[in-house]
Amino acid sequence: MKMQADPWKCLLIVVCTWMWMIAPACTQLSAEAKKAEHVKRGQAYLAEGKYREALIEYKNVVQLDPKDAQAHYQLALIHMKLGGVSDLQAAFGELAKTVELDPSLHEAQLKLSEFYLLARNPEKARKHAEIVLASTPHDPQGHLLRGRSLVIEKEFEKGIQELKTAIELDPDNLQVYIDLARAYLGLKKPDQAEAALQKALSRNPRAVEVLIALGDLKVLTRQYEQAEATYKKAVTIDPANEALYMKLAGFYQALRQWKKAEDTYRQLVQQKPHDAMAHVWLGDFYKLTGQRDKALASYQKAVQLDPHSSTAQEKLIIFYLDAGNLAEAESRIQAILDKDKNDLMGQTLQARVHVMKGDIDTGILLLQRVLKEEPRLALAHHYLGVAFAARQDLKQAAQELTQAIQLAPNLIEARNVLAMVRLAEGSPDLAIEQAQIAFQLNPRNLQAVRILAEAYAQKGEIGKAKQIYEAIVKQLPNDAPSHYRLGLIAQRDKRYDTAIKHFEQALSSNPNFVQALSQLASIYLAQGKATEARERVLQQINRVPANPYLYNLLGGLWMQAQQADKAEQAFKKAIALNEAVQVSYMNLAELYRRTNRIDEAIAEYQKALEKNPKLISAHMMLGMIAEQRKEYEIAKHHYKATLEINPTFAPAANNLAWILLEEGGNLDVALSYAQQAREQQPQDPHIADTLGWIYYKKGAYLKAAALLREAADKLKNNPMVLYHLGMAQLKKGETEQAKQTLKAALQLSDSFPEADETRQILKEL
Repeated sequence: MKMQADPWKCLLIVVCTWMWMIAPACTQLSAEAKKAEHVKRGQAYLAEGKYREALIEYKNVVQLDPKDAQAHYQLALIHMKLGGVSDLQAAFGELAKTVELDPSLHEAQLKLSEFYLLARNPEKARKHAEIVLASTPHDPQGHLLRGRSLVIEKEFEKGIQELKTAIELDPDNLQVYIDLARAYLGLKKPDQAEAALQKALSRNPRAVEVLIALGDLKVLTRQYEQAEATYKKAVTIDPANEALYMKLAGFYQALRQWKKAEDTYRQLVQQKPHDAMAHVWLGDFYKLTGQRDKALASYQKAVQLDPHSSTAQEKLIIFYLDAGNLAEAESRIQAILDKDKNDLMGQTLQARVHVMKGDIDTGILLLQRVLKEEPRLALAHHYLGVAFAARQDLKQAAQELTQAIQLAPNLIEARNVLAMVRLAEGSPDLAIEQAQIAFQLNPRNLQAVRILAEAYAQKGEIGKAKQIYEAIVKQLPNDAPSHYRLGLIAQRDKRYDTAIKHFEQALSSNPNFVQALSQLASIYLAQGKATEARERVLQQINRVPANPYLYNLLGGLWMQAQQADKAEQAFKKAIALNEAVQVSYMNLAELYRRTNRIDEAIAEYQKALEKNPKLISAHMMLGMIAEQRKEYEIAKHHYKATLEINPTFAPAANNLAWILLEEGGNLDVALSYAQQAREQQPQDPHIADTLGWIYYKKGAYLKAAALLREAADKLKNNPMVLYHLGMAQLKKGETEQAKQTLKAALQLSDSFPEADETRQILKEL
């Protein structure tokens, strides 16, 4: 029997089938609706200038539709408006995706071409410009970009033709005239370059960007008066444009017209009295020219006007750090980190504080963490270079400082430090290169000038070094370091009266300049005037009675006069004034050794420890005496006791390192002690010698030589130090220098502990 269809069931089947067919369409409609809503919200945020919010909306759009070229293009535009380094990288990626999806989007092609030009990749820039020109041959922007790419490739004639075509198509685009002028300069045709700029000004006489280009051209052709007039005209036309004041002030600085430069910055401040950045720029000028009080006042005013300005806060903090005012700097750094513990600049500045306090490892760790987040932060590379230099890791220091100046070529302080690192490496030519650039950036950069002179002296070009020091004292008659260097040069040439004059001038400017006094005494001794030498030292002690190094110098003179009691009195006075000074103990121990009063000294110091077990001076002397007797376990006991009392006591750490080295102990432990000592007293040559010799034993000859050169420069009469330096030079392959150094060691003493080995090495060489 034939069954009859149930009409209700049939209807249900039809409805279900229809629903199944339209379900994807409904889903599609839903996705399109969501996308449209995100686009609508994104456009609204853009209209309000809320770029971060707009960014999120358009990211949602491309998530819903990854092939929407317009959405990718909008993302690129938003990233470009945000302008950070990571944003610009993201913008480039979005533009590349845009043209991949839709090559007909000419605006995206042209912007991608601009990115390639900025990256100095003219071939790819021209490729994208030509894609546009293939379909729209009269696009002026396409011709402009193709012209720029050709000029970068030094195809000046072809580039000029493209730029002229761009001008014909869009004669009101004044930037093209500026590009054309630059192309003519590439052909060394300044007259035609000026003609191009004048043509632009005929279309708009008030175009300040063209006036600035014309002023730059006048500077290149050394027409300085016309350049000044042109820059000033631009300022008059647009007095609210701070960039024009900066240009004019920079022009004056390049010509060393400091008063006019200051007046220009002050004019900007008067024009914008409530603008924090105007005060920051004025402060930068005062800092550059060494007017530190005025610089501080300007930075403080900037922060007062805008407490939320990160630039103003950073400038003020860096000023305090440079001045050694750690307390003020730390409080401001902490305020930044309290608001945002991840603030990269706050962490960078905090790291510098750690390094300045001697906590170098913590500083390095912090800076490496910052650079992992933002590898292009030049200041972090700079401070990391300084930290590695403080740790005597010269190779790493040079790498970081080089990276800093690649990212920020005008970072003068980084160039100064890099020049000093090159000097320490024994690379005077590289030091000269950096010092010269630093000086060009700031002709008032005294540190760069001194490095330059030191580098010439290291090369043996004494005449050039002398000229530089004479130029310094002509400008700064009371500059003690330059007078000291001139004294050394005169002493070297046996012009003793001139040398004495310079050393006295150095002491007049800086009464604590012990090296100058020591050289004076050595001249008197060489002339057979031992009494005059002691009297001159006593005269200086009367001027600065709290300086332990003066008493050490006096004690040495009494030892030469074989006046042991007076020498002992002087050395003990030095220890009483500052018990952390290593050389005082060494001198006193040497005195006891020479006078054979060692048992007497031991008994005296043991009595002192019975009264005060934490008397560092007693522990140190007992350690020194035991070390001289090669009673190393006793010596280590007293040095360790000293470090238990004061963990940062450099002399004890240094001597412990030396004993481990002499005993053939663990070099890594010895290195740890020596580095600890170095962090506390980075200028002590004995510590530099210990650390350098440890690096020698570990096979790090570059580090060793740099440290041992530093020690030898300060301990010129110590044959052991010269022996250490000579051995390091030999391992570095500097055979001739090593021979000279080892010969100098034997000339000082033919019986120092390594004299026989030195003679054998010289014989083999």
